Amino acid sequence: RKYYQESLEAARAAGSSSTLRLCNSCFHKLRVMEYPVLASELKKISQRDAGMLDWAEFHEQAVPVREGDGPVLSGEEDPRWVQCESCHLWYHFVCGLYDEQSFKDGAGKFFCVSCIQKDATLRPCASWAKHPAESLPHTHLSKHVEDAVAADLAAAGISCEPVHVRVISSVFEQSHCPEDLVQRMWNLGGPYPSEFPYRSKALVAFQKVDGMDIAFFAMYVQEYGSECPPPNTNRVYISYLDSVRYFESQPEGKRTLVYHAILVGYLEHVKRLGFTHAHIWVSPPKQGDDYIFYGHPDEMVNKRMGLLKLKQWYEQMLNIAKGKGIVADYQDMLEEFKGLESVSEIPLFSGDHWATSIHNKLKEESKKQLSKQPSSSGAKPPKASKQSSMNDMVEQLTEEMKSMRNHFIVVTLHAEHVGVGSNNCKPPTPDQRIHDPDPLMSNELIDSRATFLEKCQVFHWQFNEVPNAQHSTMMLLHYLHNRHRSKPAAPGDKSKRTGASGSLSEMARIHRSRTQKIESAMRDWSQLLRHAEQATKSETWELPPEELFGRILSQINRSKRDILHDKYNQCKQPTTSVMARSVFIRVLKRIAESFISCLLNMQSNPSLQA
Repeated sequence: RKYYQESLEAARAAGSSSTLRLCNSCFHKLRVMEYPVLASELKKISQRDAGMLDWAEFHEQAVPVREGDGPVLSGEEDPRWVQCESCHLWYHFVCGLYDEQSFKDGAGKFFCVSCIQKDATLRPCASWAKHPAESLPHTHLSKHVEDAVAADLAAAGISCEPVHVRVISSVFEQSHCPEDLVQRMWNLGGPYPSEFPYRSKALVAFQKVDGMDIAFFAMYVQEYGSECPPPNTNRVYISYLDSVRYFESQPEGKRTLVYHAILVGYLEHVKRLGFTHAHIWVSPPKQGDDYIFYGHPDEMVNKRMGLLKLKQWYEQMLNIAKGKGIVADYQDMLEEFKGLESVSEIPLFSGDHWATSIHNKLKEESKKQLSKQPSSSGAKPPKASKQSSMNDMVEQLTEEMKSMRNHFIVVTLHAEHVGVGSNNCKPPTPDQRIHDPDPLMSNELIDSRATFLEKCQVFHWQFNEVPNAQHSTMMLLHYLHNRHRSKPAAPGDKSKRTGASGSLSEMARIHRSRTQKIESAMRDWSQLLRHAEQATKSETWELPPEELFGRILSQINRSKRDILHDKYNQCKQPTTSVMARSVFIRVLKRIAESFISCLLNMQSNPSLQA
């Protein structure tokens, strides 16, 4: 199916403010003038003489699929189209940078990027023009980091579109300690907090690519201030970093400089506030994982940074910070906590490795103690025995720090604290307390990294290609600018120009269609999870059936699909080691758990389906 669209230039040359769109049959009949009645009707409707039309300026176009039902699963392309009110060409939602939140219920007029760039008076109609990243409010932190990035780019003689840095979330949270650790420390006679309060912040860097904002770097941090009890007092934890390779500059290849400038700028800011230490968990993403951005360019997915290279990357950044006098020193966990006497000396951050490790060790120890006690005895182990077991755990943790020396970095920010027990350091401020001047800002979509990533999956905000990244950033900015007035609606919201029916029956049909897709996907992912769990339990590492795996591949984005397909084929080879198959099965298990969580969320929240 196709039609023929007159170019806007040809229409204007003919003195018309609107272009002509002809079906395939009419186009060919008018072109050879074999249907006089049709030519007469054309002149009556458009005031245009068919004999004066420039047929070379009519371009063949595919008839758009005007479906109002957006994609449900990650592997689906969005089939919806929208028509520009100026040139009357049709565009995919993503390609046209169509913000369905701004045009709900047919409000306003949609103009394509090309028409807006030609006519500046149309800019107020475009979401990407109305809601630029640079108009988001600054905080002291974002302004400091943005200025630091600009200064480093200028010092290196790099020319580029400005980098805009913004804090998009800043909320108070609580990191809960393992209950068994709290109880154990109290039994040994020393108080231990059951939770550590901290401020969670999300920081994002934007740059315009072809005139449109793209979020190319994001970071979540945890800031444990003076009010937080030891051992977390006055510490910051860089929880997650993520990036997509869309930063552009002359000369090219300066992404690392920008990323390092952001991190160094952040460390300088928290040092000025009075924080004494920063902690980094060096953990490159596993194959198929996304940390913050949903979907990455293929070259990033296929070539992930390894552990040692990532550690060197962080150390390079810290050496730059040392050269600027921002960082006094840095070392691994083993060096920082040499002479460890108690588990209570180790800082425990939300989602960190050590909280989980200590909890697991305490569980194993409890099992051993129960197995040693006679079944009829209800006596509790003496305090001396508990102290002995705690000493054993300190030794185990020390050995673990030794085996994971490359995984953790502890940064000392102030020179006077180098060589001093880290739990005895006070902020070098007049009252020895930390005062953050930035206000709290809570965004339901952004506050939690896991929630943001899950919502990106639900709303299909992907960053695997430039057009997708531009569209996803536009939708994110729309929400950030309007967070007090509206929340993002799920794909499937309708507007008049998309050709969707507003009737209740049509909405019911769409809801049923989406529900059926979700239920079908849930069956497939649950079957895959059961298979992976059974293969893990029995240690057979048997691959899932090809038919099931094929259905799974059709539901995920292309970059992950290609990787998993290649790995599946590799694991089918008789020469593939048991270790390689076991890793692949564990990866499938983790991905299945993530997708099932997302689908359960969509099922429990009807607003994400209709």
